[in-house]
Amino acid sequence: MTTFYERKAEYWARDLADRTFETEVKAGLAALGWEYEDATAAHDRPDITFTRRVRSKIVRAALELKEKRQPYRQRWAELAGLPEPELLVLDEVAARKLLARAPAAFLLFRDGTRPEQPYVLFTIIDLFCMPKVRVLRQLNLRERTAKAKWLLDRRHGRACADLNTAFALMATYLDRDMLVQLQALDAHGTFVGEKVETL
Repeated sequence: MTTFYERKAEYWARDLADRTFETEVKAGLAALGWEYEDATAAHDRPDITFTRRVRSKIVRAALELKEKRQPYRQRWAELAGLPEPELLVLDEVAARKLLARAPAAFLLFRDGTRPEQPYVLFTIIDLFCMPKVRVLRQLNLRERTAKAKWLLDRRHGRACADLNTAFALMATYLDRDMLVQLQALDAHGTFVGEKVETL
C-alpha cells in the first residue's frame, strides 16, 4: 500500500549543504588504495563507483550514500510499523540507480542517531529481497508532485562501528558472497518480522 506524507521544501538546502560523510568515505577508499569515481553531485548515477580485483578480474561496484542526521518524525515510524531508532528512509530513485550496477552495488547509511554503530550496509540483493514499506512524500516545488520513499529496517542491513568494517564487508561480498547469494535457491536473508512459509 502506498501512503502520502508531506515534507516542506525549506529542508532541501540544509540537507544538501553538508558533505562530510561523502568526504569521509572517499578518504577511506583512497586509504585502501581502491580507485573510485565521484558522482556525488550527479542525480542520475550512484554516488561512487569503485574498482576491486576479484579472481584476476576487475570488478566495478557502485555505492550509494545516505544519512540519517536526526530522529525521524513519529509519523514515519508509524507508517513503517517500526520503532523509530530502527528506521531508515531511502529515496526509491536512489535504489533504482543501483539496479544498473547489480549485483555489485551497495547502499551505505550513516546513522547519526546511533553513534555506537553508525554505519549500516545493504547489498542490492538485500534491498531487492527484504521487506519494506513504500510511501509517497509530497514535494512543494513549482509543481506539486510526490517522491517515492522506502522505509527500511536498519536491522536488515549490517551495522558497523566504523567505515573499515563496512569496506571489509563490501570486499567479502564482491570476492565471495555475491556469487553464492545469486545462485542460492533458498530465501535470501533472515529479516525481522518476516516469516517465509513452506508450501
